[in-house]
Order: sequence, then structure tokens, then C-alpha cells
Amino acid sequence: MHALHRPWGTQHLSQSQGEGTALVFLNSLGTDLRMWDAVCTRLPQEWTTLRMDKRGHGLSETAPEGYGIPDLAKDVLAVMDHAEIERAVIVGCSIGGLIAQHIALMAPERVVGLVLSNTAPQLGPADGWLARIEAIRAHGMGAMAEGILPRWFGPDFLTQPDAALWRTMLARTDQNGYIATCAAIAGTDISDRLSEITQPALVIAGKHDLATPAPVVEALARALPRADFMMFETTGHLPAIETPDAFAEALVRFVERITA
Repeated sequence: MHALHRPWGTQHLSQSQGEGTALVFLNSLGTDLRMWDAVCTRLPQEWTTLRMDKRGHGLSETAPEGYGIPDLAKDVLAVMDHAEIERAVIVGCSIGGLIAQHIALMAPERVVGLVLSNTAPQLGPADGWLARIEAIRAHGMGAMAEGILPRWFGPDFLTQPDAALWRTMLARTDQNGYIATCAAIAGTDISDRLSEITQPALVIAGKHDLATPAPVVEALARALPRADFMMFETTGHLPAIETPDAFAEALVRFVERITA
């Protein structure tokens, strides 16, 4: 467990140091770096992995409102500098994937490749995010968490006891941090810049994803110049949690191909 002090507070990160390929993992909204635990334990031991909690999530402090996705991308680059990682494969889910797309545009020399899971250049219309913000302000995170779970997970995982653990994690997410991050998502659409992202990419969708439906994710893959698309048939929005074996296998296959 490590921490990086930023102007707005302390950012939490976890690094496994190897001599080989470096991978940086970026979480979805309302999760922390634990969402990658089961995937990282299945990766080659010689790889370097870096996971981090974005502002207002996990053990990172909550920054004042008024930041955007580019600011979150700059946070990632600062954490990479802190960890002495010059170039990496950036693996992001949902908002993590949106942040990864920004990193590829802002600092393409730092990106070996991209794994973009259940994400898009625009994560839904702004009015939906603003309505969610108002609902959380009125009723709190706990009331919202129950309705989010069917958007996160496929029907198979929803029947498992572990699903309740992730609901608890979401309900305990810092409300101000969650709201500020929702506002950042609401103001973001980089659809017209996807042709500039020329790094090789693996784009992953879940058949039961209600947050970023599979056709939306597939459209991202088609718009990127060098992307492969794959679909998990049993998962929802968080396949790294639901099927870590299959996710890790796809990740290893992709990384080995682009770094050979």
C-alpha cells in the first residue's frame, strides 16, 4: 500500500513490481482498486501492475468539485511518474476506460496499448448523470446502490453472495467524491477524437451490461483505428469481477501479442 500526496490530498495506490510489461488498472465509478484483485493474481508474476483509487474513491481523499476527466487522466500520469513507470498498457473499466482514452490522447508516448472494458467515449447523456446527482443528494448513496447492482452484474453473478459485498462497497463510497465524479462524466464526450487514438486496443463488452450496453461498446471498437472487440456472454458491466479467469486470459493474450 502506497500513497502519493497531491495538491488536493492523498491518492492511494498499490504496485506489484516486476521486470516485464507494466500495466496500469483504472477502476469503474463507485469501486476501488480491489475490483482488479482477482485479475491481477492471474497475471504473469514478472509483470508490473499498478492499481489506484481515483479521487473520492477507496482510500484516496476527496478533491473539491470542479474537475474533469482530463484532471483524472493527469492524476494517472502523476501516479505513473511516482511509480517510475514510463510506458504501460492502460486497462480501464467504465470511467476508467474513459480516463484511459484521455491518457492515449494527452500522452500517447506513455501508452503501449489499451484494454477498454465496458466503456465509451461518452458514458450516457448529461441529464441522466445530473438526475443521479440530485437523487443521491436527496436520498444518499445507500438508497442508490440497490438499483445500481443489476446494471453492474449479469444474472448469474447477482445470485452469488459476493454481489452483496460490492453493493456495500458502493454504498460506502464517499458521497461528495461520487457526485464530483458523476459531474466530470456528465461533461465529457470525445467521440470526435477517437480516430486520433492509434494504439492497439482490446475493447470488451458484457452481454448483460445495462450501464454501457454492448452495442455502445462495439461502436467504440469500430471507431478506433486498431481495436479488437470481444463480448462476454454471461457478464454485465464489471467482467473483471464476474469472470476474472476469462478476463485475465484475454488480457494476457492481448498484451503478449502487442509486446512480442
